Amino acid sequence: MTKRILYLLGILFTIIIGTYFSWKLCCNNKKEPTKTTPIITKTPVQEPSISFAVKDADGNVTFSLDKDLKFKKSSIHFSSAVTDKLDSKIGEVKDFLIKENENSLSITGYYMSDEINNSAFPNIGFARAISIKNYIAKKGISTKIIDVNGELNDEMTVNSSNVMKNPLKFSVKKSKDQSAMINAIMKEIIANPLVLNFDKTQSDTGFTPKQRIKIVNISTYLDKVDDAFCSITGHTDNTGSNHTNIILGKKRADFIKQYLVKSGISDSRISVVSKGETEPIATNTTEKGRTKNRRVIVTVD
Repeated sequence: MTKRILYLLGILFTIIIGTYFSWKLCCNNKKEPTKTTPIITKTPVQEPSISFAVKDADGNVTFSLDKDLKFKKSSIHFSSAVTDKLDSKIGEVKDFLIKENENSLSITGYYMSDEINNSAFPNIGFARAISIKNYIAKKGISTKIIDVNGELNDEMTVNSSNVMKNPLKFSVKKSKDQSAMINAIMKEIIANPLVLNFDKTQSDTGFTPKQRIKIVNISTYLDKVDDAFCSITGHTDNTGSNHTNIILGKKRADFIKQYLVKSGISDSRISVVSKGETEPIATNTTEKGRTKNRRVIVTVD
């Protein structure tokens, strides 16, 4: 009887030990469920671009409108009829500049050394850049973010119709702070305005290289400053009647205005007045003094 009880107790003990280790191995070693991190797929943001432009190593965007803009040799105006395609491209450039609001548009006009410069600017390439700048501005791109330049390029070719190949280069670059330059231009123009002298009854005149630089500065200032105006004042000596001299002074001022307008400065940004003989800067008793008094003064307000 005792052996049998011991035998049964041994079996019971074995069952208890087996159950314990089974539980230990099975239940306590359960692995924590693996947490799955959701994968978030980011939709790539498409960079603003100009479909007909290329990007250089410095990140500048350059393009040409040669097929849409045709300049004849020695001309500052593009002669081809403006197409919807050209306006569409300008619209694309405008959208790009709006999205990339720290950029500005640079226009370089090329010229050849044997071209005739009938503009008021230092070279006809600069005048070409001004011409297309004005057209682009009418399409909604502010002149504040358009910079123009003229550059000699005797490698340009001219076809049988006297049309130049690639007379302009366009590029979009990071904008620079121009406030110091604008202030410097304003101070220079006010301190040393453009002064043009005339011979006796003459109502027209030409421009020296230094005077042309002043005209560039005036044009730049008008482009960059809202509500700025170019003021042109005509003066004469005291030869003739006061009434005649008021008219002559006005003719001289109007001549300069029309020259500037023809060169690309907006008519609406220019004011004209004649002082006649009323504000001499030298004596009218000598020819030298009268020559100084026959003048037109161009400045900015």
